[in-house]
Amino acid sequence: MKKSIRGQGSLRFIAAAGIFVFVSLVVISLGLKRLAVRDPAQRVSAGKSAHAFDGARAYETLKQIVAIGPRTAGSSEAEQVRAIIRTEVEAAGLELMVLPFDAETPIGKRTMVNLVAVVKGDEDGNIAISNHYDTKYLPDINFAGANDGGSTTAWMIEMARALGPARSGRTVWLIWFDGEEAFKEWSDTDSLYGSREFVRYLRREKLLDSLHALVNVDMIGDCYLGVFRDAGAPAWLLNTIWKTAAERRYERHFLAKTTVAQDDHTPFRFAGVQCINLIDYEYGGSPLEHNRTWHTADDSIDRVCPESLQAIGDVIYHALPAIESSLDAQARRN
Repeated sequence: MKKSIRGQGSLRFIAAAGIFVFVSLVVISLGLKRLAVRDPAQRVSAGKSAHAFDGARAYETLKQIVAIGPRTAGSSEAEQVRAIIRTEVEAAGLELMVLPFDAETPIGKRTMVNLVAVVKGDEDGNIAISNHYDTKYLPDINFAGANDGGSTTAWMIEMARALGPARSGRTVWLIWFDGEEAFKEWSDTDSLYGSREFVRYLRREKLLDSLHALVNVDMIGDCYLGVFRDAGAPAWLLNTIWKTAAERRYERHFLAKTTVAQDDHTPFRFAGVQCINLIDYEYGGSPLEHNRTWHTADDSIDRVCPESLQAIGDVIYHALPAIESSLDAQARRN
């Protein structure tokens, strides 16, 4: 009997274990499906009304940049990108400041260059819109960086065309930072070379107090666009941009999800500048797609869409007057 009872208990245990494993696999499978699923609402369709910012033209510029190949800080390919920026910005009538500096990196000293296009205002103070134009140092793969590094570089060139050489209000600095990416492992010393240097430049030139706000953009070309809320941004600046997105009917691409990410805005935040980071940190529309594409050879031109460039361009272009109004109100209170 005991042997028979023990046998029945073993069978029950095996059956129970089998059910547990089956249920676990189902749960894991469903979880993976959720991680892999794309939200079709994040696929951007731009409106048909007239826009000062031309996402299609930005996309054509992006194709030129991506065709260069990897564009790591200090490389000859990075100089080719600077030549494109210089040509297009000057053709749009803007003054371009070229600010070279030497940086110590884990792979040796590299000469890097920050670029600043100036949209001259008729009031005191400056607003900055920034991005990085370098691609991550990945010597073992052909990293084109269509989204991460490329999309914002082309986007900013088009913003220069849209804003033109002069405007009413504060001067706008359009900044292309060099050396955002780490060469080895991200750290306080191996990352953000250009933005850290630019804060030092502003301190040296006694210009830091003149910078009233900064909007940094990164990875905004994703065809499945979903911009996270920057948890560290001033509420007024975040709300202004999200309100403008809703007014322009892009609210589904400006998410309720929050993130705190180190990026080129970080040195400015530490320096006391009011700033926000606009980043789509779910490249491809799902966490699994993000892992497949971010910092891989799959960050390619076919995964970036002109409609996404258009959406971010429309929102930032039309948010500028509201940002100015909020800054004016702050000045009056002070």
